[in-house]
Amino acid sequence: MVIYSIFELLLINIMQQVIFGIHPIINLLKNDPLSCKRIFISHNRKHTTQITELFFYIKKYNITTKKVCKTWLDKQTNNHVHQGIIAYITKTLFYHQKHITSLLTNIISPLILILDNITDPHNLGACIRSAVAAKVNIIILPKHSSAKINSVVTKISCGAINMIPIIYVNNINNIIILLKKYRINIVGADGNSNTIIYDSRLQYPICLIVGSENKGIRQSIKKQCDILCKIPLSKKINSLNVSVATGIFLFEIIRQKNFK
Repeated sequence: MVIYSIFELLLINIMQQVIFGIHPIINLLKNDPLSCKRIFISHNRKHTTQITELFFYIKKYNITTKKVCKTWLDKQTNNHVHQGIIAYITKTLFYHQKHITSLLTNIISPLILILDNITDPHNLGACIRSAVAAKVNIIILPKHSSAKINSVVTKISCGAINMIPIIYVNNINNIIILLKKYRINIVGADGNSNTIIYDSRLQYPICLIVGSENKGIRQSIKKQCDILCKIPLSKKINSLNVSVATGIFLFEIIRQKNFK
């Protein structure tokens, strides 16, 4: 392996987007290897089974790999836990809201997830990971009240952001109106609802809307939902982490589809 000069590293940093952590990078190489342009590994990174797997994919797809110092890795990740490895990519599956119509046209019985007011990047990354696991077709986020996709979101999602269309939109209410034109059922997660999720008919095509743990989904959005339902909780707990709640809702939707 060859060490880059400081000038070369600065150029790469300007041109590329960084992700970090052994699991996200391995998942990236498994699912979208062409998006990975180069990988940097710490001089002191110990050899493990995961590193062996990583280098299998590096060799298979002929990806440029360089050794660097830990200090440089710390700087590139703003001192996040990078596990001694980062990768630079040039491709993400972001779409403009004008593409929603064309995406819906090509999906039979879609499952869509709208995340409203999810401002913590760790929660957003975990929600995206659950969405990909549940075979959600599209994720929609509000431009002005959502965390942005960054290296933290990518790491927490284990690279799942590269496996699903993610769309930032100006106005969630307008998007709901559009979805209803496609006869998509709008289901809102609402902890104050009197209806329990397991008693609701969650029929495809469907759009699930989940809000933040503290505020939930906005009132104007609730008014547009066809169904509002909640997860039954012990009286000892007021709410669940939004990523946990999202996973429960999504897999209940799948369960009802498979066993209706």
